[in-house]
Amino acid sequence: MKYAVWFVRLIFAAWMIPAGLNHFVPLFPQPMGSQPLSMELIVALLDSHLFDLVKAVELIAGIGLLFGFYTPLALLICLPISFGVFYWDAPLEGWGSVAAIYGYSVLLCNVLLLLAYNRYYRPMLALRAEVSERTQLVRAGRVVLGAWTVLFAANILFLSFWPAPTGTEPLAEQLMTSLANSRLLHVALAVQLVAGLLLLAGFLVPLALTAQLCVTTCAVFWAVFLEHSPVGALLTLATFALTGLLMLAYLPYYRAILQRHTLAAGEEAGSANYDALFVNNQGKTSRADYVPAMAVVLVTMAFFAYVVSGRTADFCMLVLLYPLFTVLIRRFRDMGRHPWLLFAPVMLMLLAFDIRLGYFSLGEQADVIFTWIALAVTAVYIVWGGAGTARVPYLEQRETSPRIQA
Repeated sequence: MKYAVWFVRLIFAAWMIPAGLNHFVPLFPQPMGSQPLSMELIVALLDSHLFDLVKAVELIAGIGLLFGFYTPLALLICLPISFGVFYWDAPLEGWGSVAAIYGYSVLLCNVLLLLAYNRYYRPMLALRAEVSERTQLVRAGRVVLGAWTVLFAANILFLSFWPAPTGTEPLAEQLMTSLANSRLLHVALAVQLVAGLLLLAGFLVPLALTAQLCVTTCAVFWAVFLEHSPVGALLTLATFALTGLLMLAYLPYYRAILQRHTLAAGEEAGSANYDALFVNNQGKTSRADYVPAMAVVLVTMAFFAYVVSGRTADFCMLVLLYPLFTVLIRRFRDMGRHPWLLFAPVMLMLLAFDIRLGYFSLGEQADVIFTWIALAVTAVYIVWGGAGTARVPYLEQRETSPRIQA
């Protein structure tokens, strides 16, 4: 079970980091779509700079997943982004398109990892969450927020008591028009409507507040930074503030997902878990743990090399060098070898990726030869790690061996 979780986690992290970084430091071409609605939406996101926020979340979440920081929180904040990727790739680009495969994959990885860390989300899914202080005030805030969000969402979706906001500033109008045309706005309003109904009923309140916060954050961005309407900005900021205050009131139900270091399904503290094997390079790894951990990393790299391919896959594999060499460093320590022995394969692989990505060249034939040398040297070290046996380093032997009495 845990090996499957590691595989999915490495795929997701290795995908999210380059995808997020690419927006700020161009690494590969940004997909712009091939259908009218998908092209309209991506252009609006880029022009309005809402894409900056989206890609920042992708990058932060990917780093958290790779390095084991607040993993349940990273997965949760990334879920709306994963759904957005799915929505753009599948409904807008076409359910049977090549892009849709990536959309399905991203959302599936996110959902599977959420299930793998489900123990941390269970408190947030309490059917009847209660607060211990200021009960009446919290209940009043919950009812007010629920009533407002239900009325606002229902008005746009069904009732039309007042005109839906369309925007008066160019960027605000462009973004709102693209969201409405793509029907992504209706998805967000449906989420808001369900969240509001749950708040009014008092069911699944922590979960409803989390969903509400996601939609409200985007509303604040639109009203404050694009539309510049004092009334709209005041209403969205008040909604955002009330949501945040209610989440603080229900903080005990979120504490589990705010843990810095966590364990997935099948993992145990103090044993061979993701953080111990792929993140912390100061410890040791036995051969029994090294072999499956290294196998997971190599299979993940092969997945990107042969299933994804292209420049995007190259950057994903580059990210995976960190867990690969972390596992090797820990294994070499267990073998009584100094980690500096890995300096050669690390540098060779980094230069090989520089060549592969076009940042450096020795000449066409020399590039091919150098790349194969880097792969061969790294393969020798990987096999060495699997064949070696545990040994106490010489300095530790001297410290622990009994002294000979004169």
